Amino acid sequence: MIQSMTGFGSSSIEQKGKKFSVEMRTLNSKQLDINLRLPNGYKSIEIPLRKRIGGALGRGKVDVFFTVECTGGEMEGSFNMPLMEAYAKELKGFASKMDLPVNDILRAVLTLPNVTLTDTAVSDDELKLLEKISDEALSNVGEYRKNEGAVLFKDFSNRINLILDCLEKVKKYEPDRKERVKTRLKASLENNGAEFKIDENRFEQELIYYLEKLDITEEVVRLKNNCDLFLTELNGSKIEKGKKLNFIGQEIGREINTIGSKANDKDIQALVVQMKDELEKIKEQLLNIL
Repeated sequence: MIQSMTGFGSSSIEQKGKKFSVEMRTLNSKQLDINLRLPNGYKSIEIPLRKRIGGALGRGKVDVFFTVECTGGEMEGSFNMPLMEAYAKELKGFASKMDLPVNDILRAVLTLPNVTLTDTAVSDDELKLLEKISDEALSNVGEYRKNEGAVLFKDFSNRINLILDCLEKVKKYEPDRKERVKTRLKASLENNGAEFKIDENRFEQELIYYLEKLDITEEVVRLKNNCDLFLTELNGSKIEKGKKLNFIGQEIGREINTIGSKANDKDIQALVVQMKDELEKIKEQLLNIL
């Protein structure tokens, strides 16, 4: 199955007067791009967390927001009293100016940056908590990506099968197309060169040469093979397959374009337009595939 690069996941846990929370949002990107925001005092764990996140998600633009809130109760560390007083003064002044109620100033102050004085090193217990909520959030992101991928899987399968249906119709039009080309060329020669006698043998030789240049048999076979390959890869067990599917999509487009340029037939041209339309919709969604 396939996975989308669009995802969301979150998790939180509370212990020893602190609430640890994380939110992850992922979008499509050609490579792994992690934007990780950690509270002051927790920067030392940035590298291991990046490795953990990158190993789980593989590719995409990833925004990760960690927060640590003081919830009261028993907690380690002490308060930065001067900073807390400054925060409280500013909040009271703002509330007075805006004619807002001054309620629960302490709770508001405790959520602001740098109000607690903690050791620069993160304790092993806190590290385990951060790893736990990271894994839970990553699991949620993975589930989201799978669900999005299931929707795209059905869409891709339906559109490739529509292209194959159009291709079958192209094959049915092919014999009549050759006859129409032959009739049209002969009528053109007779109308524009009535005073000349047409050498039937030479005409047949030139016609065969001309029809060979317009023949789309190879393109039809390659297009069928590429569509089958797309479906096979789509059903494969490998998770990261977006780049390969995109490459196969380019090959499908190349064969459709060649058929369109060679066909010189309104019925086949109409089918080519339909196939191009389906392929463009596939290409748009392929950008979101892991």
